[in-house]
Amino acid sequence: MKKLKIAAIQAVSIAASWDQRWRGADVPHALDLLRRAAAKGADIACFPELYPLVGREELRAEAKQLGIYVIAGLAEGARERWYNTSTIISAEGELIGAQAKNYPTATEIEMGVVAGDRFEVFETDIGRFGIVICADFAFFNDGVEASKRQQADIIFNPSLWFALCEAYPHTVIGRHLEYSVPVFGVNLGRPADSGEDSSFAPAGGFTTVCVPPPVSDMDLLWDWFRTKPGGIDSTKGFVYTLGRNEEILVVDVDIDAVRSFPGYFSTRQPERGAKAGVG
Repeated sequence: MKKLKIAAIQAVSIAASWDQRWRGADVPHALDLLRRAAAKGADIACFPELYPLVGREELRAEAKQLGIYVIAGLAEGARERWYNTSTIISAEGELIGAQAKNYPTATEIEMGVVAGDRFEVFETDIGRFGIVICADFAFFNDGVEASKRQQADIIFNPSLWFALCEAYPHTVIGRHLEYSVPVFGVNLGRPADSGEDSSFAPAGGFTTVCVPPPVSDMDLLWDWFRTKPGGIDSTKGFVYTLGRNEEILVVDVDIDAVRSFPGYFSTRQPERGAKAGVG
């Protein structure tokens, strides 16, 4: 399987209110960002949580036109009762599936969001993808556990952090090291202002991508740690983080290398008393 070019699109909403977002204010800009990602050679592009919120048919048409897979944050249902989903669209413009957020926040529930009840891994022609949306990833384990158990090649974490965004890279990196799976944490970019529907100051950004080194056994992993670019303490080459503003990050992922990665820590347990001076 060839290397994939995967675009994390740290989009900024141009809508001034949720009413405008529901009316599709962000859709034209989302399509433009998708074209920019395709121009960078992306095979698949992931938008943040709830972005562009609507516009599924427009995204399907653009995905087919560009020949690119898309993961988009879309509302599924009527505004009074709806699911916060990340929907996967194929390069032919076909709907592959939609992952609903399982743990919506109190604010989302007040806005009509209904909780999902499962975590799926979506089989595509270019890989197996798990999607764990925002808080489902940061504060709960079952979504990442389910993705790992179902052998996801990559976990996508579309997010909308409304505060503490400088902590977002640490969250993504921690999950990546814990589960040894590539993680694309895609946050909404920082808007110029918070809009009429928010009591919070502007926040956003720090989209973070983690990809394990292309090694197939623990000895090669130790060698990689000792000789990696930037030195043993550097995250260069396997952690990528953006700033606050709108930007597209494209990262290469070798699916075959991902599938043969042994994990960061050996699963072999030492014999009782080994290296502890116990007789």
